Order: sequence, then structure tokens, then C-alpha cells
Amino acid sequence: MARIKNGLLGGISGNVGNVEGYVRCGVPMVRSKKRKSKVPPSLKQLFYRKGMSVVNKFINSMTRFVGMGFESVARGLPQTANNLAKSYQLLNALHGEYPDIKILYPAVRLTEGDIQLPNNPQALAEGNGIRFTWDYDPIENWDDRRAQAMVLIHAEETGKSYTILTGARFLEQTELIELSPGVKGKHLHAYLSFVSDDRKRVSNSIYLGNLVL
Repeated sequence: MARIKNGLLGGISGNVGNVEGYVRCGVPMVRSKKRKSKVPPSLKQLFYRKGMSVVNKFINSMTRFVGMGFESVARGLPQTANNLAKSYQLLNALHGEYPDIKILYPAVRLTEGDIQLPNNPQALAEGNGIRFTWDYDPIENWDDRRAQAMVLIHAEETGKSYTILTGARFLEQTELIELSPGVKGKHLHAYLSFVSDDRKRVSNSIYLGNLVL
């Protein structure tokens, strides 16, 4: 059974025969109900399903980060920032063959925007954390001098991500993220981005390597 929530001109919620109504990003949508196929899935379909599972697990560990990182890209589109982030990784950041499909960490993009990236970005293990550094050029980076660092560490073995969403200013040239003792000896993938003061602009993310504390 379906409901018309907002009168005859409103969207349908629920099922009418073989049609299903739902709302996506505030827009009423309809689609045919899914039916179980009796045809065995192709290798391409199996790769996609497994890849989607891998990407979901990865991105679901950092939803707030990619929410900020793809918000400007999603603006005006019938897709969420989270969906766009997952779509990018599915198309660009997987490697291997079914069923051994993994994230290709250097190809990952967690933020997408037009803030100019700094020169000489680096990430190094320091004590119980990771120290990020970058160069600030008062001519090239002046307009974004007050942008703030977004840093993310993804622990490969545990699947957990550790983030700072609004860290040091661009002109401060360094940020330290402290980590749980539980990540010692694990492979830690480091990413750096920048977000503007008004949170409307970001840079593309930069992959800064696979580190071990």
C-alpha cells in the first residue's frame, strides 16, 4: 500500500503494484520494484557488488569528513555528498580481482574542490600521532590563508578512521593528530585537505603515505 503524503500533487510513499515511491534528497521519485533474478550474476556484477561492499565499509568510517569534502559537489544534484564520495572510490580507487578487491589508497579522493593545494605537504610519525606539515606561500595562497586543515588517518587493519575536521590555519603550516595506542604497528594511511572559513569551499585531498607508529 502507498500513501500520498502531500495530497494529489504530492509524492508517493510506498508500493503501488510494481512501482515503489520514495524521496531522495527531498525530491519525490518512483522506480520499479526489484525482483530477484534467476540468472547467475556475471563476473562484472560480482566485482561491482564486492567493490561496493568494500567502498561502503571504507567511507562509512569517515562520513562527516566526506560529507564536508563533497558537499559543494553535491550542491544542486539529486545525490548526497556521501553517495558522490562512494561513487568516486568505486570508479577510481579499487584494485584486485574478484573476490580479492581492496581499496587503492593513493587513488582515494576524500574532498573535492578548488582551494589551491600547498607545496611540499608531508606526514610523519611523531610520538603517539602523525604530524602534517606544508608550505605556505603568501603570494599563491594568500586568499586561502585562513582555510583550515582537514586531516584523516585510516587504520587499514581495523577499518577505523581518525579525523580533525577544522584544524590549523593554512598559514600555520602544521597540524598534529594524536592517535589511540591501539593503532601502533598498524598501517596508517594519511590524507590532508583544506576547508574555507565559511565551509563552502575545500581543496582536493592529498594522499601522504602509509605510515606506522
